[in-house]
Amino acid sequence: MKLRLAALAALPLALAACDEAAMSDLRNGLGMTPPAEEQPEGPKGPPAVSPLDQAIEIAGADQVLSATANSETLNTVAFVARGNEPFWTVEASGDRALYKTPENQAGRAVTVRRITFAQGVEFVGTLNGSPFALTVRGTDCVDDMSGEKFPMTATLKIGSRMNNGCAAPAAAADPAAQG
Repeated sequence: MKLRLAALAALPLALAACDEAAMSDLRNGLGMTPPAEEQPEGPKGPPAVSPLDQAIEIAGADQVLSATANSETLNTVAFVARGNEPFWTVEASGDRALYKTPENQAGRAVTVRRITFAQGVEFVGTLNGSPFALTVRGTDCVDDMSGEKFPMTATLKIGSRMNNGCAAPAAAADPAAQG
């Protein structure tokens, strides 16, 4: 009698240890639930290549060429972006950005990756373990303190902090280059 009671008490523990597939098989075998309909097979995991590295193509779709980037930002190699309160400047070119503040006028070099998208370009990296992203868009901008006009807008994100500002091609932003 004690053996039966112990076996009965251990049965729920043994069933609880079964995985979901085994429990589903048990229920289906007992006729408790109807078998699930076959689902169409989807992707077995994430793509092998990032969409940033290789465009995603849809099988059977007609391929039509279209403009994929703002020509003003696409054809610019180097940018200078700046913002107010808090004051900041970023000089970005290639795989490097130099982030400057009034407290650190020499700047802090950040290794970045340039990503071109439909409305502009983004320089993405890591600064002190936090995500660093400078986004430059080809839309006109006016400095909210000086009233100076710039050909591009800029957004600087460091960690969860986001600052807005203006940008220009590096040569145009350099006062010495303007004459």
